[in-house]
Amino acid sequence: MTVIGHGGRSLRQFLAHMISIRLANERDATLLPEIERSSGEIFRQSDGLEWIADDDVQSEAQHRALIATGVAFVAELEGRGVVAFLNGEVTPDALHIWQVAVHRDQQGCGIGRALIDAAQHHAIRHGVSSLTLTTFRKVPWNEPYYQRLGFMTLDHGHLGARLEAVLQAEGQAGLPIARRCAMRKPL
Repeated sequence: MTVIGHGGRSLRQFLAHMISIRLANERDATLLPEIERSSGEIFRQSDGLEWIADDDVQSEAQHRALIATGVAFVAELEGRGVVAFLNGEVTPDALHIWQVAVHRDQQGCGIGRALIDAAQHHAIRHGVSSLTLTTFRKVPWNEPYYQRLGFMTLDHGHLGARLEAVLQAEGQAGLPIARRCAMRKPL
């Protein structure tokens, strides 16, 4: 797609110049649950996962706790404000990404990729050797998307105790464990 009047640049290239990624702050916490709710709307297109669009999201308090650890980023779009976030946690073996959410109106524009890049740079600056996450298998904006960004799907024998525990907790929370996977991106 080309944006008329923007020098022939694609919409993704155009928006990349209008997006800034920064560390989240306490004031952002009030905005993030609604962004996550909006982001989840895309699951209405996925057989058997439609319920996620109506599921609970992280509370403001949960966002504040993650912001306090220093591994929470937001994406601001010029003239629009905060439209996306990533939060995670540094563990002994990785920076684990708990959540990436992009407002439904901004999905497909490279904002999620920019947030992952920010997490990667943060991890490298702090001597962390990989990124990890858990996600849905074979959902286009989940496992295949992260594979395009350099993440590898881990088989059960390569999960390690931490990722095994994360997947078990997700199952106990009601996520269909057979449709979940853990992924790692070495840095």
